[in-house]
Amino acid sequence: MLKRRTMISETALLALLWLHFAAGNSDLSYRALKFGNTASDYIVYQPNMGPLQNAFSVCFWARSLLTTSRCGPHIISYEGDGFSNEIIVSDEGGCNHIFGSSFNLASKHSVPSGTWFHYCYTWSYSSRTQKVYLNGQLIGSRSTSSGRTLRDGGYLMLGNDAGSDGQSMSSRYIFGGELYKLNLFSKELSSSEVLEMSRDKCTETELTYGDLRSIKWEELLQRSRNGNVREIDSGCSAETGRLWVRLSETLEELRNSSQLLDETRSELARVKEEKAAKDTELMRTEQQLNETLEDLARTRTVKEACETKLETKEQQLNETLEELTQTRKEKEAHKTSLDTKRQHLNETLDELESTENEKDMCHTDLATAEENLNTTTVEKEEALEELERKKEDLIRITTSLNQTQTELDQVRKLLEKANNTPPDCPLNSTITSYWDLLYSEDYFGDVISSEKLEVLYKSVEKLEYFVGLRVTEGMIQFMKHFHEGADKCPNSTE
Repeated sequence: MLKRRTMISETALLALLWLHFAAGNSDLSYRALKFGNTASDYIVYQPNMGPLQNAFSVCFWARSLLTTSRCGPHIISYEGDGFSNEIIVSDEGGCNHIFGSSFNLASKHSVPSGTWFHYCYTWSYSSRTQKVYLNGQLIGSRSTSSGRTLRDGGYLMLGNDAGSDGQSMSSRYIFGGELYKLNLFSKELSSSEVLEMSRDKCTETELTYGDLRSIKWEELLQRSRNGNVREIDSGCSAETGRLWVRLSETLEELRNSSQLLDETRSELARVKEEKAAKDTELMRTEQQLNETLEDLARTRTVKEACETKLETKEQQLNETLEELTQTRKEKEAHKTSLDTKRQHLNETLDELESTENEKDMCHTDLATAEENLNTTTVEKEEALEELERKKEDLIRITTSLNQTQTELDQVRKLLEKANNTPPDCPLNSTITSYWDLLYSEDYFGDVISSEKLEVLYKSVEKLEYFVGLRVTEGMIQFMKHFHEGADKCPNSTE
């Protein structure tokens, strides 16, 4: 819709401009030049080309009226003594000379005869590129020689070829057409600048470049003319130019507004998409909120239950604290007992340490015994054999001890009946034989030593086998049985 409105607005503005022309408005300061059909119809002079040496742009509006061969009608030429074809532009695109080198673009110059067209030809030392524009569009470009700049001191001719002396006009190069707004700028115009300048020949775009416009159209109109070169109405005026400027600005604003509207529509579409996405997200959020509220309700129920449990736990905790207080009191009461036990424990530890020392000594003795035991295999075998024999003796002794257990009981009964012992018997009143001496405190439960052996040796046979053994009930009964009748004390009572 905006594009249709823009097209209608552009059409309306163009119609207003046409009505302005139809009203017969004519301003002589906006004049074009009409060249005659002879070689004597031209303008020539020597301008100051210094400002254009490192960069320049030649731009003009023209209308061809003659039909000639390629590179025939010269609209503008600049040449001098010692340099020819420095700048040449023909009206059909066949000649676009720079620094003596031709650039043929006739195949791209498709403008019907009698039609106004806009032409620009740009170059700069920094780019080393020649560019040719027709009606604002680039139709050709090429590189130029390195280090070359535009030379000064030559002749600038409009309507024919100047030659090196400014007097080499030829019927071949007769322009014979109409020319308007030929300006030389001391810069390489950009493509956008050329396009803006080519929108309409009645605009005043050229005036905005100020001092960069080194050779001005209004100054060329004041130069001396040769032959039939006369001013004609260009169809433009100062007011028309200002109108075209306003029109161009308005059209540009419309284009910008159209572009802005398109961008706004795109932005609106994007916003609508985002809104739809946000709506969907909002629905999900509402659903999540409802679920969250349900979770909150459940959480509150759980919280109330937890608070009830917490009160119960607090009560239990208070009871526990009371119990803990009571326990602390009991702990204080037991502390004294614990100190006493700790003292006893320390004493026990001292005894244990002493025992450990004895144990270490025993381990040392055991290690020595094991070392002696492991001296030779033969000794081990002998020791094993001896051990087997001792085991057999021990079995026999055990059997005998079991047999004499009953006899021991009978002996104890007899000992209980005995009341006295003769004075010359070394035994006490309860002892009836030498073997009963072993029940005394000096022997029973102790180990038989060499000293104690001397006391009993004379009356007891085989007693040396028991050296190192502890005196026990079984051993005494065995020895009594083995020496039955030989161990009675003299004068003892039966």
